[in-house]
Amino acid sequence: MRTSPAILLMVACFCGLTACLPPADPYPKMPPALAVAQARELSDSLEAYILRWTQGLVPDSIPDRLIPAGIEDSRDFYLKDPAAATPAETWAVRYARPIRKDSLRGGIPDPNVTYLFLGTALAPFGSKLVIEGEFPHCRFFSIQVTPPLNGQEYYAQRQFGTAEVAIADADIEPLPGHTNPFRIGASRNAALRSYRLEIELAAGDPVALNPQAHQYPYRSSSNLLRGAMLVLQGPLGFKTVAGTPLPVPGDWNLGALWIRIYRPDDGTGPLGGVPMPRVYYELPNGARYFIGSNFSALQRRADATIANRVTGGQVNPYFGPDAGWYKSWGITRSMLSGICQVNGWSRRDSGARVRAIDLGWTGRGAFQPAPGNIEPHATTNNYASYLGRRVTVEPGMVAVLTGKMPLFPETRQGQAVMAGGQIRYWSVCGIDDDALSPLPATTIHAISDDEVVLDADRNYIIAYSRPGDRPANATAANGVSWVDWGTQSSMGLLMRWVNVDPGWTFPQAPQEHHLGWSQSDWAATQYDSTLIGVNWRHGFMQCYLPQVHYMSRAEFEALGAGLQAARIPSWVDSGFSRTGPAASQLGSLHASSSLDASPVNQAFNANDGSLQTAWSSAFGQQQASITLDLGRVRTISAVKLHWDWIFFGKDYTIRVSDDSLNWQVLAGVQGENGRVDLYPKLQQVSGRYVQLQLTRYNAGYYRLAEFEVYTTDCDCAPAAVSAGAPAPPIRLRIYPNPSTGALQYTLGELRHPARLDLYDLRGQLLQSAELRSAAGRVATDALPPGVYVAVVTDGSGRQAAVKWVKRR
Repeated sequence: MRTSPAILLMVACFCGLTACLPPADPYPKMPPALAVAQARELSDSLEAYILRWTQGLVPDSIPDRLIPAGIEDSRDFYLKDPAAATPAETWAVRYARPIRKDSLRGGIPDPNVTYLFLGTALAPFGSKLVIEGEFPHCRFFSIQVTPPLNGQEYYAQRQFGTAEVAIADADIEPLPGHTNPFRIGASRNAALRSYRLEIELAAGDPVALNPQAHQYPYRSSSNLLRGAMLVLQGPLGFKTVAGTPLPVPGDWNLGALWIRIYRPDDGTGPLGGVPMPRVYYELPNGARYFIGSNFSALQRRADATIANRVTGGQVNPYFGPDAGWYKSWGITRSMLSGICQVNGWSRRDSGARVRAIDLGWTGRGAFQPAPGNIEPHATTNNYASYLGRRVTVEPGMVAVLTGKMPLFPETRQGQAVMAGGQIRYWSVCGIDDDALSPLPATTIHAISDDEVVLDADRNYIIAYSRPGDRPANATAANGVSWVDWGTQSSMGLLMRWVNVDPGWTFPQAPQEHHLGWSQSDWAATQYDSTLIGVNWRHGFMQCYLPQVHYMSRAEFEALGAGLQAARIPSWVDSGFSRTGPAASQLGSLHASSSLDASPVNQAFNANDGSLQTAWSSAFGQQQASITLDLGRVRTISAVKLHWDWIFFGKDYTIRVSDDSLNWQVLAGVQGENGRVDLYPKLQQVSGRYVQLQLTRYNAGYYRLAEFEVYTTDCDCAPAAVSAGAPAPPIRLRIYPNPSTGALQYTLGELRHPARLDLYDLRGQLLQSAELRSAAGRVATDALPPGVYVAVVTDGSGRQAAVKWVKRR
């Protein structure tokens, strides 16, 4: 609804120094108790005037002296009989509508969502805000309000800061005799579908005042929330994020009340076939009133549009083939981290700066007391997690996302009954992240879950290109969802994952109880990039995290018809300076010989993800081989060899096999010159074993730093176990794998006593840990980076073993 141009101005900082980040402000800006006391004084003065108005003693117009300093969006405040208040003076609205390239809207909107924003969110503590409405015909519906004021977190410029208090559609109790259509099994098309929701306006601890609604999973058992219509802005009440003064500075601002209507049913209009809700207030004595104002400036910003701009750009090296996705932990946190990411700044050097700035601006952080440490944040749906990544599509090129779609309830065609699922709503939007745009953060394209073509296993292929570069085979008949990229080369992709626990969630959902702040936030102290930050299917979300591919139109068309997600080739870096996210790191290697018995020359060095280690063959033997075992038959997309610049193979053959007996030759080469040999975009190649047969070296012996094999399988669903079947084997999963931090595991079940043992590849026991739950973390701080084998043994004697790679 509102996005400052300064948000993306920061992202466009190209100076290349951490000095580009703004200075951190002291926290807190004022003692919390003092802030609450000042807020109560403002509230008491306003309440006294409203009470006199209800008695007919003062005019409708509210004197400016009673309006807190810092309010920019509204002017000319007034009081009115609630029965006479119209929707137009109640709500600032942005309706769901299809994207038009000639009139894009800013503020990162999803085109399938209607946003209702209370235009004049001002009222004293002690009043009650009442919302009366009908449940819309749509996929998802939520109501959110700024939390009770505690002086510890800030909410600046009506967009930056504290977590809002929310209630999900399924938790709103309908009026007697009416139906809530969002509960599993409920009639979605019931005629009687009204509700009444109350929000008590208060100062105090937001979590204590909302014991269920304001802590994960943000579910409420009543139609009563507690919030505030007066908020503390902190430092950003006086300056923009770029440091320039605000036109109307002040410590205080209006609060916020949001209603979101996701994916209205076809034919019901952008409001889902119901009127806008009615809003009014009640004083403690029961007297009703409505506060309005002239918020036309806010509505003008919501209505502003711009045509898609023509921009160039090359692939950012820091968002190349290895980069996965980043999780948002707040608007300011994501903005500041984005500056660092696009410039390739060191996380170690920049992370502390980002944390300090965000704390000073918002009062939030991973180690702040609740609610300053929870995932939802200003203007963000409490039930959604946001993952983002920058992508560049140059003319003539095609970007592709492949992955597995969670199960969502079908609602678009007005289905009769609400179903459960793994997710309530999913979408990917392309966002203009160019700060020089006259209207920042416009949504250029979008695709939602029910628009994506899925195969029988719910796998998808989404292809992005300019219309003139659309591949001939990028059609629904070929299993492809094609999206018009637009006329800009570079933009951000933003994914919305809306989960409502427990009816619409799953173990790989990226919510905060799965991906905690301190591990999944780029700027956090314990950030682990291998959770979702790597472009492959072996992190926490497995196949549910979209993998990014990049190729020319001709290369995509060469894939033919009847495409499958597992056949889309991996995007592999052709350079020699670093390794990539190869599945070979999870396999095991066997070599025909080694230079000596030293660990530095053994085969396991060739799949540890490091170019500083290598396998070296026996000296003077031209005939040698090294064989990779992937553990099972996989779809093989690319092979990349990182050679020593002197001791490399000149003549060799690469071949694959399902059983290590029958082999298929992938490549046979003569006269190679070392460094990097890449065999990309392989088609119709699968196997469990990949072997490099060497027949002529350049000098003395072979030295191979990394034997990379890339796979593209989309089969991450766990195997089903039928009722009454024998006890299954232990289902041990280690994630992410490889990892830079602690070892995290899940088990299908736990039978005590259970133990996890960690061995090196020579069979030496290095560490043991008792397992107290079926999911958890095992600290591995004492272990150096390397390749290990984790073995779990439970009380019934069952065992499971998984190879685990710890990265630097």
